[in-house]
Amino acid sequence: MNNDILNTLAVKFKQIGFPAEIIEQKKLGLLVERNRVLVREPAPGIRLEAKETENGAEVKVYVEPGTKIKEPVNICFTMGELSGEQEISTEILVGEDADVTFKVYGVVADGLTVNHRARTKVIVKKNAKFVYDDEHYYGENSSIVLRNYTEAEIEEGAYYLSSFKRAKGRVGDAEITLKATVGDRATAVFETKLLGKKDDKIKVTDIINLEGEEARGISKSRIIALDKTYAEFIGETYGNGSYSRGHIDCSEVIRGKDVVLKAVPIVVVNNETAKVTHEAAIGSLDKKQLETLMARGLSEDEAVDVIVQGMLR
Repeated sequence: MNNDILNTLAVKFKQIGFPAEIIEQKKLGLLVERNRVLVREPAPGIRLEAKETENGAEVKVYVEPGTKIKEPVNICFTMGELSGEQEISTEILVGEDADVTFKVYGVVADGLTVNHRARTKVIVKKNAKFVYDDEHYYGENSSIVLRNYTEAEIEEGAYYLSSFKRAKGRVGDAEITLKATVGDRATAVFETKLLGKKDDKIKVTDIINLEGEEARGISKSRIIALDKTYAEFIGETYGNGSYSRGHIDCSEVIRGKDVVLKAVPIVVVNNETAKVTHEAAIGSLDKKQLETLMARGLSEDEAVDVIVQGMLR
């Protein structure tokens, strides 16, 4: 572990709002800086392999059956020193009856130009619970191209939550795809919260295949598009299993004359006992709420920011 490099990264990332105490206090299971594995200290009950590659890393994680960890396991993929590419390939196997949360951070220092590609394969075994909370911090002056693809298999009685959030900075050019196959009495939940501004481009695709009996799936998106943002959400849920239930909830906000925002829910049922529902809404910010905040002394931009951050929590 190179403490000098970690301290340098902590200082840079603190400037863009990242909770740098995670690095300073070494509350880390894994940290990959571009293609260097700087930290690899998995929690008890977790086996973790990380192989450095030319432009990133190949990561394999195995959670032992029955492992239960109360605190999130922090994993960081960062670009803090140089512009360039980062390609991360991750395989995660969560054993039967395990209960763990991975808090995954994507962090890019201000002013860097980065092409980040991530491909993740998840298997959640019988009766396990797994939360994959993916949060990104970018600088306002960074230029980001993000391609993120996750595919999950959720076995009988298991629960899987995949959350993606851009916490700070520009989104850039982002394409995020989340796909799950859900078994008997299993549940998959997708949550995406993004703020696009200036000329950001966003495309989110959720695909949930409810294959098992009494399988459950929820796809939820909150995209706020400002300025000249182009944003598109496509939610697909397929009710194939007997008595399966699915729901798509996309509620998006538009503000700006040159914004393009699309929301496309797709529901398909191939079993007479299955049921899939959807609700989709695109609208402007609440005018009364905006006026109330401005009456309390906030500028229009400050009021908009308060409302937006509240929606993205």
